Amino acid sequence: MKHRVVFLDDEGIGPGVVTPGLPFAHDWISHPYTRPEQLLERLAGATVALTCSVPLREAHLARLPDLQMISLAMTGTDIVDMDYCRARGITVTNVPGYATNTVAEHSIAMMFELFRRVSSYHSLMQQVHSGAREAKNIYFDYPIRDLRSRVLGIVGNGPIARRVAELGRAIGMSVIVHDRGGRYTGPDFVPLEALLQRSDVLMINCPLTEETHDLLGAAQLARMKPDAVIVNTGRGGVVNEAALIEALEQGRLGGAALDVLEHEPVRPDDPIFRLARHPNFILNPHVAWSSQDAMQGLIDRAIGNIVQFVESTNCSNLRAGGIR
Repeated sequence: MKHRVVFLDDEGIGPGVVTPGLPFAHDWISHPYTRPEQLLERLAGATVALTCSVPLREAHLARLPDLQMISLAMTGTDIVDMDYCRARGITVTNVPGYATNTVAEHSIAMMFELFRRVSSYHSLMQQVHSGAREAKNIYFDYPIRDLRSRVLGIVGNGPIARRVAELGRAIGMSVIVHDRGGRYTGPDFVPLEALLQRSDVLMINCPLTEETHDLLGAAQLARMKPDAVIVNTGRGGVVNEAALIEALEQGRLGGAALDVLEHEPVRPDDPIFRLARHPNFILNPHVAWSSQDAMQGLIDRAIGNIVQFVESTNCSNLRAGGIR
C-alpha cells in the first residue's frame, strides 16, 4: 500500500537537521505547526502521523480511521492517549534517551551560571562600554560561589539524571539522589526530605506524572537551604511555580533556572515573568534537548521507527497471505 505520512510540526526540528527519506511508496506532507482545530483536516487519510509536540487525544483519534501509526519525535508519550491507541491498534513509538547528553549538559550549564554569574558580568561589561556604568578596578555586583564540595541533589534516576550525577562528581560535587520508585538503596539514595535539606543544588530530572505533579510546593521549598538553587530541565509542573515565585521574591531561595514550565508555550502574561529581572533567575524556552547532534539523532530514530513499522506490517501482510 501507499502510505500517507504527515509531519504535524516540522518547526520542532531546527535548521540544519536533515530529515531522512522513506524507502517505501508514500505521500509526504509537512506542516510547520498544527493547531488542535487543524488536526482532523491535516490527518484526513493519513496512515502515519509524525510529531514533536502536537497532542493527539481520543476526541481526534476516534475520527481518523486510517491512522495506523504515530511516531513521536520526543522522549515521552504523554501527549498521546495511549489507552485509546492500544484499544484501536494504533502503534505509538517514541525516542527515549536521545537527549541524555544535551539535557544533562544544559542542566550543568544553568547550574554554573547561577553560581559563577558569567553572563551577568558580561552584561556589566557591556554597560561599562556604553557608559551606563563607571569603569572600575574591581566589581562585586554578583556574588560568585564555587561548586566543588557542594551537594548536588537529583530528583530522578533515569539516563539524564545519571549523566548529571556523573558530571557533578567530575566537578567535585557530592551527589545524592531521590529515587521516586524506591527501588535502589545505598548512601547516594535518600528520601525527599533529606534531599531537600542537604542539597545546595536541586536538579529536577524526572517525568511529570500524577505522583510528581507539584512534588515541590511551598512546604518542600521551605525545607531547603536559603541559598540553595533549583534547576529544572525535567518537566514543568514538578515544581509549583507560584510557590517558587514567592520563595524567590521573599529571598527564601538562592536562585532558580527553568527550561520547562507547566504551561507551554509560555504566554507573555505568565506569572513566571514576575521573576524576569530577578538577579538569580534564569528562564529558557524548553531548549535543553535541542543541540544539533541531539536533534539529528532524534529525527533519524523517529523516521527509523516509521520505516520499521511499515516493514514489519508488510512482512505480516505477506505471511498472512501465504509465501510460497
